[in-house]
Amino acid sequence: MLTTLLLFSVHEPAHAADRLVVAAAFLQGSAPSDPVARALQRFTQIASYQVMVRSVSSQDETKVIRYSYRKPGYVRMDFSTPHAGAVIIYNPARGKVKLWPFGAGTFPVLNLSPTDSWITDENGHRVDQSDIGVLLNNIRRLQQGGTTTLPGEETVAGKPVVHLSVVGPGGETVAAVHRYEVWFDKHSGLPIKVVSYGLGGKLLETVMMEAMTINVRFPPDFFAP
Repeated sequence: MLTTLLLFSVHEPAHAADRLVVAAAFLQGSAPSDPVARALQRFTQIASYQVMVRSVSSQDETKVIRYSYRKPGYVRMDFSTPHAGAVIIYNPARGKVKLWPFGAGTFPVLNLSPTDSWITDENGHRVDQSDIGVLLNNIRRLQQGGTTTLPGEETVAGKPVVHLSVVGPGGETVAAVHRYEVWFDKHSGLPIKVVSYGLGGKLLETVMMEAMTINVRFPPDFFAP
């Protein structure tokens, strides 16, 4: 089974996630003291992005993926570790995922549903619900009735960041997460490190997002090789 890193799943369709971003940004405004609102607003201004994602699961499994996204929901994942060379592409117009185990354009190619067990991880994360907008809406949902604190400004990977901590109310979770620790890049306003915990303080995943490029002009066939 090819297990992917599907970053920030929530049970909303991909096109709905972007509408939630717009609504949340409008309702919360652009207060500089609220890094989530700033990031939501920033995301509405982005047409595409590409980033290197490095994650460590609760089982100490490391994954390295070049993650590419273009609105309204095109996703491409190029794997370095594990399954080096594997490529996954999600086309929102078709609602389907293509998987090339040995590289885009090579044989075989599998056509799968986003819910197929071949391309969901141990937490049920899905490729069609994996972008930064989904993450930000997950955080916002957990904030509702929960506790939000700002431990302060720190440095991550040599960059000045704002650290945000969010704990959901009672025993509530969003996409299995009860607590988020998030570090927002002060320059871009977007998250560059996320640590998620389940109930009882169980560590779920640590994600680093490196070398992010905003508004990438992808080749015409990049999401349809």
